[in-house]
Amino acid sequence: MPSTIRVIAAALTVAVAASACTKTPAAPTPPPPTTPRATIAVSSTTVTGERRADGGYNYRTVLRLTESGGATANITAVSLTFLSGTTAVLTSRFDQVVPSTGNTCPANSSVNTRELVATDSDTTHAFATTVRVEVTYGDSTATGTTATATGTIPPLGPPPPTTYSLTGVISDPAAKGIPNARVEVLNGDNQGKATTTDGNGAYTLTGLVAGTFRMRASADGYNPGEQNVTVPDVPRADFTLQRSSAACNYDVSATGRINVSDIFGQFGVTLTRTSGSCTWQASTDVDWLTPRTSSGDGGTSLTYFYASNPTFVGRLGTITFSWAGGSAQLQVNQNPQPAVFCVVTFRVGGQNPLNVPKGGGSYTADITPVPGMPPGLCASWSAAAASPITITPPNSGPAMPAQVGFTVAANPTAARRDGMMITLTTGSGPGASLIVNQDPGP
Repeated sequence: MPSTIRVIAAALTVAVAASACTKTPAAPTPPPPTTPRATIAVSSTTVTGERRADGGYNYRTVLRLTESGGATANITAVSLTFLSGTTAVLTSRFDQVVPSTGNTCPANSSVNTRELVATDSDTTHAFATTVRVEVTYGDSTATGTTATATGTIPPLGPPPPTTYSLTGVISDPAAKGIPNARVEVLNGDNQGKATTTDGNGAYTLTGLVAGTFRMRASADGYNPGEQNVTVPDVPRADFTLQRSSAACNYDVSATGRINVSDIFGQFGVTLTRTSGSCTWQASTDVDWLTPRTSSGDGGTSLTYFYASNPTFVGRLGTITFSWAGGSAQLQVNQNPQPAVFCVVTFRVGGQNPLNVPKGGGSYTADITPVPGMPPGLCASWSAAAASPITITPPNSGPAMPAQVGFTVAANPTAARRDGMMITLTTGSGPGASLIVNQDPGP
């Protein structure tokens, strides 16, 4: 009997052990989901430089930003450092760099910044060769993250050529000045440049590049005269014209005034010599009328081309035909470009962009419809800006012209703040923007 009990106890022990070995383990707890983090890269940098009329340089930069982390990135600012070789010549900070998307780069997308214009007014600086980019951004979980890149700035082209002026007097043998005489360049790099004399026979021909060329002076009732001139060695060229003894006359097919479209085109004028054997000359007082021929001997048909009128105001040009003993004029009236939406200028004291000192200040911007806007086309407007610019109420109105007051806060940083913007929205048309640049702070 005792041996039987020992066998049963051993069997129970083995069964319990086996049951413990075959127990199903608990499933592992999954890790908590990971929140995507914005990751910005500067996928391309496009930058160009240009000379400023008053010295120094302007740099125009457009960045393409790409987000790859799967989260919307809030673009806080862009800092650009321009270097000539290894020497930094200019640092500029820009806010509101992607206004078209609310200054964000959507998840897994790419956006272009607006054109970031940095101004280096220090005429002692060399032209920059590279730009160093730092983009500051954040997302829903973090701020102050940066992305960097470097871009190459193409070299500047050659500077514009130096130009000179030539003066003189066109007179008759009695030393009396001949008014409305024509002075023109016949050959060389200055060919085609022309002007007319004032009431005293004096003229000034501007915009001439250096070189030697042939000049011609002509006037009604006088034989033309020619001479060679070397600029800038010869700053003055006078002509004495002899009165013409040959009787001559031309009939011009179109005189008085004609109207032409605002879109470019052409028209013809016929000259018929009715007596004598003199030559003729033709000139215009505007640059949008271009003749195929400006002088000749005998009857001919002339073709005049006119450029499109880019303004909303009509314009008038005059063609003068002259020959020994006579002249005729044709006035060409060009229609204005039709206005289909409101176009305005947005400036502070005639300036856009506006440069403000580091301490900021208060300013008033003028909203002015361009000349030729039909009444009622330019009506309501509204203006908007972001810190550090504050619009002074009212920020909208029912009519134009109008004014917008605003205040620029002091710059607390040591970097220029370039490209700050006041955006103007009009009832129709593209609106306008006022760019505000600010000097660096202490």
